[in-house]
Formats: sequence, C-alpha cells, structure tokens
Amino acid sequence: MPMNSNRPRIPLFFAIGIGLSLLMAGLKAIVAGLAERYLYSVPFVGGFLRSIELAEISNWVVFALLAGGIGAATFLLPRSWNSWAKIALLLAVSPFVFSASYIMQQHLWIQQVATKSAISYDEARAVSNAFLTRETGSGGFFGFYSFSTKVTELPTLRQRLESEQSNPSQLLAEELSSYEDPRADAVAYIFERLGWLIRLMYIAIATLAAFIYYFKGHAWAENKRLAQINESREPAVKPRNPL
Repeated sequence: MPMNSNRPRIPLFFAIGIGLSLLMAGLKAIVAGLAERYLYSVPFVGGFLRSIELAEISNWVVFALLAGGIGAATFLLPRSWNSWAKIALLLAVSPFVFSASYIMQQHLWIQQVATKSAISYDEARAVSNAFLTRETGSGGFFGFYSFSTKVTELPTLRQRLESEQSNPSQLLAEELSSYEDPRADAVAYIFERLGWLIRLMYIAIATLAAFIYYFKGHAWAENKRLAQINESREPAVKPRNPL
C-alpha cells in the first residue's frame, strides 16, 4: 500500500545515503590497507603497482554501489524535488568516499614513521606534518595528498623527514629541466605531473561510475514510483450483488 506522506521518508533517504557513504569509505580504506600490506610489498613489482595506485581501480565498484544506492533511494523523496536537489547528497559525500583510501595511506605512513623512528604516534604525526608543510606548503591530509603524487616511497625515518634534502623525484625533474633541450623540458613537465595524471584518471573513473549508476538507480526509482501511482489509480473491483 503506497504511503500518503513523503515527509517521514526524507530522513530515511539521508540515512541511507550517509550509511552507504560510510560503508563505501570503509571498503576503500580496507582495500588500501590490504594493498599496502600484501600487494605493494611484493618484490620487484610492488613499487610499480604503488606508483600507478592499482588499488584505486576499486573506485568503479565503490562508486557504482554508492551512486546506484543513492539513486534508487530517491524513490523516498517527494516528486517536487528537482534533479539537482536529489543528486546533491551524492555530490556532497563523493569527495569523502574518494579520499578514504588516502586517509588510510596517511595513517599507515605515520604508523611506519612511529615504528621505524621509535617515537609515539603523536610525535610521528607532528614530524610528518612539519615535513609535508615544508615540502608542499600544507600539512595534514592535503599536504599528504599532494606530496604522495610526487614520490612512490614516502620517507619513514625521522632524520630524513627533518632534513632539508629534496626528494629524489624533484631532483630528477630539476636535473632534466637544466638541459637546454625542449624534449628534456617536456619529459620533466610530464614527470613532475605524472602522479596527478594518474590520480585524475581514477577521479574520472569514479565520476563516470557515479553518474552511470546514479541514473540507473534513479530510473529504477521513477519506474517504481510510476508503477505505484498506476496501482493506486486502478478502480477497485466491486463485489457482485447476490441474485
């Protein structure tokens, strides 16, 4: 039997969307943790797999589930809501879900700094934040997100984090740029931005999956809504009068 009021179902829509976002963020964090432990530690190929951020291919599955679920949950919203209002929740939670794996990577990196430098986690976080601020101009997550596009292996020793020495990738890029050759300049330009290009590729995968499966879920919701309306309009069958 169709519900007459949409008001009680609006909080349910947001509860489903936020719950799905937390679940998918947790899934991304778990995948990132497993990749760091079992995939990126494989000799010879682990460094390459980390450099292309292979675990981020999970964005397709994660955002398909997230967007499809939120799209289907729009069935709970009033018909008067426009398309932008319905998709707003997906747009709001997507950056958090996408960043979950990098938040996990930063946490594991700080743990490694604490272990290898024999210091507490809080000390390791302070040292790493100072290092990121020096290297990128920003500490915390934003500094880590930016710096991790430049290097594959992050430094874990306190002495290295507190030194003023530039990272090897930056030194190589500067060396290439020093040659008065357009080809060397082009290689240096690509090399400096390769990490961002890879990350933009995964952002594109997440965006594509989100939009495809959101509209699939939304189409299911609209079809179900129309079926419910048609069902409510069907005339009731009147019982026959007894002879």
